[in-house]
Amino acid sequence: MFYSFLLGIVLLGQWYRSPFRKPVDVKLAWGLFFIGMVGNTSAFMLADFLYVGEPMNTFWVKIGYMCLILALVAFFSTIERMLPYQLYNGFSLTGLAGAALTLISPRQYIEIVALIISLVTLIGVMIFLTYSIRNTSGAVRRSIGQIVAGFLIGFVGFLGRSDISYYSLGELIYAFGAALMVVGLMVFGYALIMSPALDELDWRHQLVELYIIQDGGLLVFHHHFEEDLDIDQVLTAAGISGVQSLFQEITRSEQGLNVVSIGNYEILFAHGGCFSAVLISRKAYHILLSKVQEFTDKFDIIFGPIIERFEGSLRDFSSVHELVSSVF
Repeated sequence: MFYSFLLGIVLLGQWYRSPFRKPVDVKLAWGLFFIGMVGNTSAFMLADFLYVGEPMNTFWVKIGYMCLILALVAFFSTIERMLPYQLYNGFSLTGLAGAALTLISPRQYIEIVALIISLVTLIGVMIFLTYSIRNTSGAVRRSIGQIVAGFLIGFVGFLGRSDISYYSLGELIYAFGAALMVVGLMVFGYALIMSPALDELDWRHQLVELYIIQDGGLLVFHHHFEEDLDIDQVLTAAGISGVQSLFQEITRSEQGLNVVSIGNYEILFAHGGCFSAVLISRKAYHILLSKVQEFTDKFDIIFGPIIERFEGSLRDFSSVHELVSSVF
């Protein structure tokens, strides 16, 4: 209860203090999840130690299961928001239906409902894991792995700490499950709080344009990720190169720009041997900085010798689109 409450308050506090907070937000959803876990454990404590007679015992058991299921609904809504699949709110609706069944079902059927919701949760976690591993890299992927590992450890601990395990497997498994829950919460919470990974899984939706600009200011390659705006790409490339040169002169630095914010857009730079890759996006995600650097490194290996003698013909770079597709 202590760790669940602590993590829930920290996440809700981070969400509240953010100038960009919104009702559908990862930190808000996970904060509510942990507060729901506190409600679950609190209700079961009341049922086990205070309200041991009927009908109050069944009442508090139902409240405990409903807190757990509604906490999982927060998790389901997060998955549905992040994943690009057409899930039609199936996970959330299943959770809400489970909460309703818990409220109206006889005592002997409540644990069956909880087991079904647990299996649905496990399916959701595996879908989330598969998608996130395929679409992230580097530190972001490691963070996703820590989050999922912590969740699964806590999930196994929750199963071990259930009443079914207590009555069928004994007190030792029950205590071991409780210990696993604490370990899982610590791993999960630390990774969730310290990492921006969950907020970056929509990185593809933030992409706008990609430029490859020779150090002299010539446009080598341009790719738009969404509907092309009616702009002069060559002039834009020259302007970006000029701004970069200006700031290098002002700061007396040989290093180029890294990130520039303009209005609702972020301009991310990565530098090769004799060119710069410039990604225009809506947010300066860590994964996008990693992606543009990865693209630059690969581009330098494949096209570096060509770009050194580039004189304006774009035919030599017709295959760059394949590289863009492989990285982005």
